[in-house]
Amino acid sequence: MGINIKLVMLIKHKILVLFILIFSFIDLNSQDNLIPENFLLHKVRKGETILELSKKYKIDKDLIENYNPQIRKRGLRKRMQLRIPVFKKTPKEKVLPNYYITIPKDTKWRIAYENGISIDELEELNPQIKLGLKIGQKILLPKNSNIIKQTVDDNYYYYKIKPKEGYYRIGLKTGIKKTIIDSLNPLVIKNGLQEGMILKLPKLYFKKLNVFNNFLSEKINLRDSILKRKSIKLAIFLPFNTSSIEFDSVIKTNRFLKKRTLSSIAIDFYFGAITAMQDLVKMGINIDSKIIDTQNDIDEIDNKIKLIDTLDLDLIVGPLLPKNFNFMSSHSDFDNIPKVAPLSSKPVEMRKGVFQSISQKNFLRNKMLSHLKNILIDEDNIIIVADSLNLDVESELNKLFPRSVNIRPEYGDFLLPDLIDSLIVDSMPNKIILETEKFSLISSASSQIRSQLSNEKKIKLFTTYRGVSYDNKNLSNTLFSDLEFTYLSDYYPRSINDSEFSIQFIDRYGIPPNRTAVRAYDLMMDLLLRISIYDDLFKSIKIGETEYFNNKFNYVPFNDESYINEGYYLLKHESYDVIEINK
Repeated sequence: MGINIKLVMLIKHKILVLFILIFSFIDLNSQDNLIPENFLLHKVRKGETILELSKKYKIDKDLIENYNPQIRKRGLRKRMQLRIPVFKKTPKEKVLPNYYITIPKDTKWRIAYENGISIDELEELNPQIKLGLKIGQKILLPKNSNIIKQTVDDNYYYYKIKPKEGYYRIGLKTGIKKTIIDSLNPLVIKNGLQEGMILKLPKLYFKKLNVFNNFLSEKINLRDSILKRKSIKLAIFLPFNTSSIEFDSVIKTNRFLKKRTLSSIAIDFYFGAITAMQDLVKMGINIDSKIIDTQNDIDEIDNKIKLIDTLDLDLIVGPLLPKNFNFMSSHSDFDNIPKVAPLSSKPVEMRKGVFQSISQKNFLRNKMLSHLKNILIDEDNIIIVADSLNLDVESELNKLFPRSVNIRPEYGDFLLPDLIDSLIVDSMPNKIILETEKFSLISSASSQIRSQLSNEKKIKLFTTYRGVSYDNKNLSNTLFSDLEFTYLSDYYPRSINDSEFSIQFIDRYGIPPNRTAVRAYDLMMDLLLRISIYDDLFKSIKIGETEYFNNKFNYVPFNDESYINEGYYLLKHESYDVIEINK
């Protein structure tokens, strides 16, 4: 009897399709075997946010939104009836205690991951660490032979599983499939996905997540939250120096305002701040703001301070200059009021209630040093170009990269062409670290380095600190793109020309917003939203990093009574643009 080839092929095809369907069904069911046992009804109260509900019911905010689609359409509103899913609890394995002494750079997620437990389990054993770890702190760890010990690998990212998250939800956030998650996380294969568990994930770019020290966290949008406070009172100290402006002469006034002076900076900041406050008024927030001209004079500031009614004052912004800010913050009447240093990167006195809103030079430099340590390898040809003012940085880099070669610029801030030609090789990748804040050296060195670039010679340029000299318009962004110039910054120079803010700013003032105006808008929007949502600025610290047009804010305690901003961008010039890359 002859074999019907077509029939055999058809049967094989059907078996294959059936096989795929069966295993697809199994995989889909394993993605999220989270079926609610029942639902609770919750009536939204004034001031509640989706994040607060997520914490209250220990459930991921995405799940709340999925079972209540009206939230995505209308936002969370007072008196809204929500269905809160209730899931069956998974019993936890009992563990015996063990002790561990914390060391510098320890974090809760690292300790939890390395000991095969969740952050929640770590905090359950050690309630005292809920507000943070301290160096040399004695903490309890589980002592169980069944626990799989793990090591943190800086070539990967790590993510904490949110309440009731399964493979599907994690996949939506990260784009990473179940098979990859399982292959990197043996604990998941053994115990399944569990709330608070730390997952090891590939180093990819995650648009929906922030990255800090290899740890992934949710991006926060305060505009989506319900406001607790509908009224805010603040004072802004700015050096307009109106007494020196000749208002009776239009020509002299225009000439004065066109110069880049402290007064023009104050006006730019004022325009950005007022625009932010007007946008917040449209959101229903009543803002009582007192704008104070400091005249850039200590005596004038002292006189104005005496006239301020501190009753119900929620916030003080400014003065701009550190010495004036320090004088203002020293007044005991302001001890319990948040005082924000808005623009200067120079250190201010970190007294009670002080918020330094600009990320500091040493902080940015140390973060970049850590980044370089992670990405540069022994097979790289590492060359360090440092001027006489940056020899201490050169020394730190030499310790990190013992095989690196140092180049000192010649008198006149240039590099010897023959020396550059001899040191940049075609046998290995060339990684050049430029340490200077002099425009002349930045310009000449980058041009000379770029001239060596070819198909045979691969070159990348870095710096541990990008000072204001890099903003000089005579420097070529094309050149920096060719060298994939990489650096850290507290400012992301992405275009906002098409934004509603930019359009209304031009309509109102006749000019596009400059960097100072955008900074003022971002800063004021963040500060006032934090107060509106969390009742005061101090309570808002727990939310973590926020981001607006060109600025990030992540306030962390400097001491028990003051805070510094550790928000920053890791940026790279690429294809004639500046892009953000993962930290």
